[in-house]
Amino acid sequence: VATGVDKLKPGITGWAQVNGRDEISIEKKAELEQEYLHRRSILLDIEILIKTFTNSLFGKGITH
Repeated sequence: VATGVDKLKPGITGWAQVNGRDEISIEKKAELEQEYLHRRSILLDIEILIKTFTNSLFGKGITH
């Protein structure tokens, strides 16, 4: 069953990465990517970039 997630191109960050990364299951990552597909917008992309910067700065979501 195609969910649309297969149409996303890989990048340096994403909705799943900024919302848990290593701390969430594969299933939750797929749910978050599906959510991204439904909510896609420039504002959401800006939110992802801001969260990427702050998460990187504070090491949030990294378990190893």
